[in-house]
Amino acid sequence: MKPIRWLDLLEARSDFRRTWPQLLLTDLLARTIVVVVLTPMVGLLIKIFLLQTDDGVLSDTDIVVFLLHPLGITALLIVCAVSLGVLFAKQGVLMVVGFGAIEDRRITWLDSMRYVTRYAFELVKLAGHVIVRLLLICAPFLAGVGGVYLFFLNKHDINFYLVGKPPEFWWAIAIDGLLMMIMAVIVLKKCAGWIIAMPLILFEGNRAGQALRESARKVVVFGWKIALLLASWLAGVALLSGLVTFLVGLIGNALIPDFGGNLAIVASGLGITLMLAGLGNLAIAILSTALFPLLIVRLYRSLAGPGRLDPEFAARGSLGEKASLHIPGKAIFGLSAAALALIILGGYVVSRSIDEEADVEIIAHRGAAGAAPENTMASFQRAIVDKADWIELDVQENADDVIVVAHDSDFLKVARSDLKVWDATNESLRDLDIGSWYAPEYSNQRVPTLRQALELAQGKLGVVIELKYYGHDRNLESRVVDIVEQTGMESGIMIMSLKIDGLRKTAALRPAWTRGLLNTASIGDLTRLDLDFLALNSRAASPAMINHAHKQRMKVYVWTVNDPVQMSVMMSRGVDGIITDEPALARQVMELRKQLSPFGRLVVWIAGETGLLHGIDKYSTEKDA
Repeated sequence: MKPIRWLDLLEARSDFRRTWPQLLLTDLLARTIVVVVLTPMVGLLIKIFLLQTDDGVLSDTDIVVFLLHPLGITALLIVCAVSLGVLFAKQGVLMVVGFGAIEDRRITWLDSMRYVTRYAFELVKLAGHVIVRLLLICAPFLAGVGGVYLFFLNKHDINFYLVGKPPEFWWAIAIDGLLMMIMAVIVLKKCAGWIIAMPLILFEGNRAGQALRESARKVVVFGWKIALLLASWLAGVALLSGLVTFLVGLIGNALIPDFGGNLAIVASGLGITLMLAGLGNLAIAILSTALFPLLIVRLYRSLAGPGRLDPEFAARGSLGEKASLHIPGKAIFGLSAAALALIILGGYVVSRSIDEEADVEIIAHRGAAGAAPENTMASFQRAIVDKADWIELDVQENADDVIVVAHDSDFLKVARSDLKVWDATNESLRDLDIGSWYAPEYSNQRVPTLRQALELAQGKLGVVIELKYYGHDRNLESRVVDIVEQTGMESGIMIMSLKIDGLRKTAALRPAWTRGLLNTASIGDLTRLDLDFLALNSRAASPAMINHAHKQRMKVYVWTVNDPVQMSVMMSRGVDGIITDEPALARQVMELRKQLSPFGRLVVWIAGETGLLHGIDKYSTEKDA
């Protein structure tokens, strides 16, 4: 075994210089194959495992329950192993090109892909071994995180801790942070020990388990040094990515004037900024995906090698000292430019088609919660003034079987009272101040009933009723139905919940009522559910998802969007409604968009999607649900 000479590892740069056309084209084709193969393969595997469920779909807490079941654990292992195995194969084709560079062999993309195909099964097995080992390492630490939550954050509603941030919250953060740091160090050290497992499979014909053992044995002396190398590499890539983002942001702010100016100048500045962002991200992609496999091969040659290609192809001396342009870089550049033009043209067409549709519905989240305390009569009244189309509110049963409006399981966040909603009587709620936490002028606000909210909204705007379940509901659905019908609001309400069972109960009582699933994360196709709309986290509301839902005649609302740029982006994606704490701002954004031409809306959309305008990164969090 030769000692690692770090200067020798820099020779990976020379390997890249001599093989960059093959590497770039191979990487591009491998990425395409990964998308073409991996996406349907994973989708098929997930469908097979979801056949055991009632609807073939899992959402939110159902995912956790499924993954804790033996079937779910099996599904997780198989899907992750196949996914990681395909990604290993993608790295493997680049390693073969790099191995050829060391031996002065010119290896084409087709040769490298054919070669790696022979070892595809072992690479999937390797991925399975890695995942099982990592899960066994991480399980105690993740259990520890769960224990910390139960010890420090289980006494009150989680929203109190997230908003109020009492001392026990910071204790939990500190302990969990320490646990995660220890876990990260152990995982990094393990990955350092496995770093040459793939070359051992590709260039020595080892089996997956044997490759992991051999890799750990050969790098044991240099384990911490390689771990430091990996950490430095990851930190360097992250630093470069952050630097590129920062510099592009500075350039964008300088080149893109206010949107009240000349739109042609705005478009020109946006185009230049997008080009710079693309070049910067391309450089980072090359560093992280093309150069890294060459570094691994150099490490393998220093620690274990030399290895050999089996079967051999591409005679020694066929590479040469200079990059071969038989695979032209110009073609790659041309294809990229054509793809960019198609994306821009497609975006223009989509933007025009979207803006020809009806106005987006504005749904005031817990009332106008950005201007008044949430879920109060004041916030509902403010939503009316701000011209919202709907108010969204949360309902639960109290101790007197009255349907009250409250989001959390207790009143600690809004009234500094640990009184549970299901233990609260009408009398105990009569003097409970739920407005002063927001501002002193709202000290007169009390917990409203659903009846009061519906009577206020009648004839002014609709009401989206979210059914909240904390395990103490008795007849929530039927009582909500009774109140809606008693107030004559049947045509002015929609029912929504995180729990699909609650929606089914409502559908059994009133099949014609509009109902939808509030969803943070899911596995499977949500549009298969018998629903009228989906209320999705803004991360999940992709153009493809929205388009697919519309084909199934299902509306898509997105929550909780409070930034004007993100509002505009979501409108351009084609959502049917924006759930927001700032209904007045959403109305203003809609009016401003009407003043822009289709090209102007396209400019704002691209700038928002790419992050060149501030705000697109302000995604909603689970506590907003």
